Amino acid sequence: MKMLQIYPYDTNYDIMGKRKYTKFISLFLIIGSLLFLTIQGPHWGIDFQGGTEMIVHFNEEVTDQEVREAAESIGLSDAVVQRFGSAAERRFLVQTQDVSVVDQTVVDAINDQLEGLGDYERGVWNSEQPDRMDLRFTELKDLEEIEAAVLAAGLHRVSVESMGQAEEAFYLLRFQDLQNIIRTGFNDFFGERFSESGGLERLETVGPRAGEQLRTDGMLAMFFALLAILAYIWFRFDTRYSPGAVAALAHDITIAMGLFIVLDIEISLPIVAALLTIIGYSLNDTIVVFDRIRENMESAGTRSVEEITNEAINQTMSRTLVTSFTTLLAVVSIAVIATGLIQDFAVALIIGIVVGTYSSVFVASPVMLKMDEFLKTRQKAQEMLDKAESTDGL
Repeated sequence: MKMLQIYPYDTNYDIMGKRKYTKFISLFLIIGSLLFLTIQGPHWGIDFQGGTEMIVHFNEEVTDQEVREAAESIGLSDAVVQRFGSAAERRFLVQTQDVSVVDQTVVDAINDQLEGLGDYERGVWNSEQPDRMDLRFTELKDLEEIEAAVLAAGLHRVSVESMGQAEEAFYLLRFQDLQNIIRTGFNDFFGERFSESGGLERLETVGPRAGEQLRTDGMLAMFFALLAILAYIWFRFDTRYSPGAVAALAHDITIAMGLFIVLDIEISLPIVAALLTIIGYSLNDTIVVFDRIRENMESAGTRSVEEITNEAINQTMSRTLVTSFTTLLAVVSIAVIATGLIQDFAVALIIGIVVGTYSSVFVASPVMLKMDEFLKTRQKAQEMLDKAESTDGL
């Protein structure tokens, strides 16, 4: 009994003949993606730029605008509010660049107030530990006096305690943490519609320095992944194949990043994981095609490399389409049902599967053919040079 095939195995469709058209599609998408990346830039998530992300739950129905107004009322700058889950769940995802009630502007105001007390030497504040500030005076000060000066800078709740030896004028200033401010502020704004004890379901904070480090590490991970893949393909096949594989991967990542900007998908750790998954998926398709090309080379006879490549792609096309289709069934289901980061992850994988399947046929293989022509031309030139040198020697 013959198995059902989406694409007949013995088909000899001239797929490689279409590369003169598909290259314009790839160029258009790559140039467009590079323009978006240059002009607009990626939408970095909390993981990579620093900030606070929270999920808030309400006892009664509220609107996006009300949540946004509540965030502004407690001083959260540029808060991004979106519904999290279905309307019946009454949950919202709130993102803000703030990681603390204190920033450098507030610190400057605190320093001005403390200098008015006299004998103030310095205050040390670190954005990675934004809820505290170390103070030093040349003379001992009353704790209530320091607290009053700090509150005059515009803060609401602080605590001051002595540090070090009794005769040393070292003090630790603690600010009210952002979590308590959000709970209290939302409770004041919404009343019974918000539960102060359980309304704030999740809160994650990433400092700007940590976010920058994560962003750098994520980009380095993809860069070294490409280098490792180049070395692997070079070892597994030969120099004719590896540039095609790497070109396909660079093509996929560039277009995926451009589409992320168009679809307003923020670049977070799950999206970086999706990009690395796209690299693996695209590479797998490319290696399947290259393996078949290498096998067909052994019985090539007088056929050209383009004919052999075309035959290999036709032979593996059914497998490629079935694999991509079955994977898409699962990922599309997640994208439709899920919300938030999981939905973004699924959409990123959909983009990667479609672009990766396309590139393994219309990017990796054409680049391999160009590389084959280059190597043959160089070999002929070297043979002519060697022949000329031997003739001169005679």
